[in-house]
Amino acid sequence: MASPLRKRFPRELKNNLGKYLGIFLLMSVTIALTSGFLLAAHSIAVIIDDMPEQYSIEDVRFTTAFEATDEQLNAVADAARDGGAGSADIFRNWSFDADFNHAQGDDGRDRTLRVYQHRTQVDLAAYAEGRVPEAADEVAIDRVFATNNSITVGEEVELFGQRFTVCGIMTTSDNQALFQSNSDFTVNTLTFGVAEVSESGFAALETTGHQPAYTYSVRFTDRDLTVAQRTDAEKDMVRALSDTGATVDDLTDSSANQGIGYAADDVAGDSTMWGVLLYMIIAIMAFVFVVLTSGTIEEESAIIGTLLASGYRRRELVAHYLALPAAVGIAAAVVGNVAGYTLMSEPMRNLYYGSYSLPPYHATWSWSVFAQTTALPVATLVGITLLGLLRKMGHTPLEFLRHETSKGGVKRGFALPERLSFTTRFRLRVFLRNLGNFATLFVGIGFASMLLLFSLAILPTMTHYAENLHNNVVAEHMYTLKAPLELDGTQADREAWTAIDELQGVEGDKLTAVEDAGAALEDSGDALQTAADKLQDAATALAAAPSADAMQTAQDAQDDLARARDAFNAAQDSFYEKVDSVAADLGKSRDEVLDMVEKVADIDADSDDVHPVNTVDNGAGKIAQAEKYAVYSLDYDRGEDSGTETITVYGVPEDSRYWDGLAVGDGHVVFGNGLIDKFGFADGQTVSLYDKYEDETREVAYEGDAYTWGTKSDMAVYMSLDDFNRFFGNDAGYFNGYASDQALDLDARYLASDLTPESMDAIGEQFVGMMDDMIGMLMGLSVFIFLVFIYLLTKSVIDRSARSISYMKVFGYRDPEISRLYVRSITLTVIVSLVVCQPLIIGGLTLLFRAMLLAYNGNIEIYVPMTAIAQVIAIGFATYLAVALLHIRRIKRVPLALALKVQE
Repeated sequence: MASPLRKRFPRELKNNLGKYLGIFLLMSVTIALTSGFLLAAHSIAVIIDDMPEQYSIEDVRFTTAFEATDEQLNAVADAARDGGAGSADIFRNWSFDADFNHAQGDDGRDRTLRVYQHRTQVDLAAYAEGRVPEAADEVAIDRVFATNNSITVGEEVELFGQRFTVCGIMTTSDNQALFQSNSDFTVNTLTFGVAEVSESGFAALETTGHQPAYTYSVRFTDRDLTVAQRTDAEKDMVRALSDTGATVDDLTDSSANQGIGYAADDVAGDSTMWGVLLYMIIAIMAFVFVVLTSGTIEEESAIIGTLLASGYRRRELVAHYLALPAAVGIAAAVVGNVAGYTLMSEPMRNLYYGSYSLPPYHATWSWSVFAQTTALPVATLVGITLLGLLRKMGHTPLEFLRHETSKGGVKRGFALPERLSFTTRFRLRVFLRNLGNFATLFVGIGFASMLLLFSLAILPTMTHYAENLHNNVVAEHMYTLKAPLELDGTQADREAWTAIDELQGVEGDKLTAVEDAGAALEDSGDALQTAADKLQDAATALAAAPSADAMQTAQDAQDDLARARDAFNAAQDSFYEKVDSVAADLGKSRDEVLDMVEKVADIDADSDDVHPVNTVDNGAGKIAQAEKYAVYSLDYDRGEDSGTETITVYGVPEDSRYWDGLAVGDGHVVFGNGLIDKFGFADGQTVSLYDKYEDETREVAYEGDAYTWGTKSDMAVYMSLDDFNRFFGNDAGYFNGYASDQALDLDARYLASDLTPESMDAIGEQFVGMMDDMIGMLMGLSVFIFLVFIYLLTKSVIDRSARSISYMKVFGYRDPEISRLYVRSITLTVIVSLVVCQPLIIGGLTLLFRAMLLAYNGNIEIYVPMTAIAQVIAIGFATYLAVALLHIRRIKRVPLALALKVQE
């Protein structure tokens, strides 16, 4: 037989529609947003995890200053094998960082495309539109860059001034995140992209006079190598390259390549952030459920006492009062999941596909996500409600009938000062009797305000960070070089190094052949001169004393001369043949090549003591204001299994015009303020920095605040240029960069990068672009949670005071007067909570940021402008006003008859 209690469900639902609707909306919206995001993030993580094998992603890449020879590449393969990594396949993966122009969307900003020849063996591309480039004037462009710059298939673009037709839109597996430099903090999808051209298209770019980045990708046959095993082999590979005369500009394991790993790390980091957000919301809901459960029991106290006195068992009442919250929770879970997996999945997916170059999306189910976003909130609702009911059901029927089940608030006998007005004392009574609810309200306002302040402060924080990065660039141009390059030199020096640059473009074996043929020609010339001298001596002796022996000696000398002449002619022909082969490659005449060879004859280009001279004269004025510096990257172990921080070490001139006020020299080391803020080094602390290329640990000492410099985003270490070269064991005259306020014309073969303040501004814009949509969702969610939370908690205060309100109506108080007494108490509590909790929220956000961003390169200083705090207070109060209007309406609906129903 059905329990008669079931007949109460419709009436209970109707009477508490606001409460259950609030629970339903709070849970369903939370589940929809978090399940939509976390499922999309899980699906993207699965796609990324499958990419290394599906798209043959490299295990490591290295870049040499100049083209590696077969001997050097063979040495790399041997080193990998000897280092325990087994056999390794090495692929040429050259690229150009080409100037990009697009007439349809040209806004005057410099854009760069990293152009590869279409790859078929390693780092494969996934095409979203169009096809692979085939002709010399066809190019395929990265999808994200194309979208942000309004590029479509069929349009014409320019690379290094040459026209190309866009034939495809694609993504490359080694550039899932578009980092122009692996040391950049964030992706740059606005002014930097990736492209592919055909073999003939790549050759056409080579004819522009620009030198490619000589990058080689390595893929180990053993796919089960750990990062540590790969790293050991990579150290041996670097040594092998150095031993065979190659200059290694960079070596990056795939685990440290941000183009490969950043997207996965960002998805994982954001999933953690959304997980924290979910648990914060669950904590908020837990507060709500505790208060609502308590309020339900108190409101139904007399009924429960009557039912218990009538013979109903406690377990029947527990099941009855648990049924509606459980049903509402399950309904919210169903609606939230359906909305999350249908309506929210695509917007959440686009948060990443708008920023990262990933293959086509396909959803993958995750029970873990379901448990987090659905099972846990429902279990929290049911569990807290059940525990609250079981705790309350321990009271006797008489205690229920007398409404003595609650121990919250302040005892009725608490005396208030007589000098206070009736209105003031009444409001204090309302506050004190609901002290527990108001404490919960304060905590809840703090949680909701933290979400809101986070969403409002994230853009100013990122903008502030970008401004700091802008300020960290001390000159209008920070040029980094692959090798030292002198700006000052004679015209003869420039012509000689121009010839060397041109000859470097010839196949190494041909240049070696010319050198060998030249040496052979020189030797044969010496032999010819010797034979001629012998013949001259024999002729002189014959003229002085004619004899048969003298005649024979002269004849032998003449025969030797003829043979020497034939050998010389043969050597000359061979030399000219080799020179002609070089001339054909360069498109020059024999005489021009001979002139080039003559110019470079006295320069030992392989000597570390000989620095190349820039082939373009920048003029005395530009050269005078340019300042040499040196730069190198080391790693610092963050601890706590948070990976390593990349720290840039600068060697700068003492009394530098660009690093003004930097106290370097005499062995002093200056730390960027970002390092101190992030890691909190103590005065006198020795900091160990690891050189992954040399497999050495280098130590520097922090000497205190007097030796700090820059903004809180500055993660560099500074020392004088002389100290830098001693620290790293370089030649005394070594440098690899120029700081200059005027643009310099530097040889492309030696230029690694040109960092400008404007490039830092682009990073700031990129942050805004990446965060904009997500921040909008966070703000919407924060405001919604604030609204529902405030409504539910303040409603419980009104509900608990319903009989008192009814009494006041009996005594003749009008609705506006009652509203002022009750609603104003709540209003004051909300206002005080909004204001008082702000410092606590900022402190909490600071700790949250530090914990979230510890594993990322760089130091982001939380920046909360006063306008953001004012907005939080204003939005919070405006949200509360909307709730207050509902409460005023509810007070009007409290009946006079309720006062007569009170049972004691």
